[in-house]
Amino acid sequence: MYRAPLARSNPPDRLQNTPLFRAGQGHYTDWMMEHKAMKVEKPATMPQDTAPPNMTPSAVDAVYAALKEDIISGKRKPGENLRIDRMSRAYGVGPTPLRETLQRLTAEDLVIARGGRGFQVAPLTVDEFVDLNIARTAIELAALRLSIEHGNEDWEGRIVATGYILQKWDTQMLAGASDEVDRWEKANAEFHAALLSGCPSIWLLRTQQRLASKCERYRRVAVTSAGVRYNKDVAREHRQLHDAVLRRDAEESCKLLAVHYQRTVDAFRSLAEHRKQEATSQS
Repeated sequence: MYRAPLARSNPPDRLQNTPLFRAGQGHYTDWMMEHKAMKVEKPATMPQDTAPPNMTPSAVDAVYAALKEDIISGKRKPGENLRIDRMSRAYGVGPTPLRETLQRLTAEDLVIARGGRGFQVAPLTVDEFVDLNIARTAIELAALRLSIEHGNEDWEGRIVATGYILQKWDTQMLAGASDEVDRWEKANAEFHAALLSGCPSIWLLRTQQRLASKCERYRRVAVTSAGVRYNKDVAREHRQLHDAVLRRDAEESCKLLAVHYQRTVDAFRSLAEHRKQEATSQS
């Protein structure tokens, strides 16, 4: 008995001439057309419960950025309980993407996961700030030396431009003409970033950026609470640092930067001790 090869789409000629084939030719043709059109369907992927239908990955990232900014700026206070239902309403997201955001912030030590009791904004402690400042200072001194060594005229221009803007905000803060800490913070961050922008090491700068964002939480408290004397010292150090770096005096620049950062640690420590004494006297 003859069997047509599987690769052929039509039966052999001797079968096409039989009455049986001619009678059922239409059915055979229909079957072949359907056979050719058949496609193996891939199994459907399991739906992932990561975001509401209208929430794109970029929108989830925006929620992460917004909540992180609120924690760093102090809008979300240290120790604040981050209840899922309340935070979902506040940031306009569902519970699942919000939990993902909180897990990411937990990995960055900005949020604490309390097991079955939810999440909490990480506290501010003197010990953590001291440790952060040790790491940040070590990283930035290395980056500053490389920046001074490799920086070109564009690098110098960035320092001059950002230093000028920061000096204006330093003056306004000292005169009591402005309480816009966010604007001062932006100018301060851009000036310090410009100082290091000549550094060719990407990994040094990545590490520095992470440490700097964590230190910002502490610096904001110091700037708003430490008083005029602290702000005067900070403004003076900015000018001195600006001039030393442009002279490409690496030793003096690094010395000034270390003192500058330590001043903020000392101011925060004094503030924490003062608040502790107040709490003790009231109890």
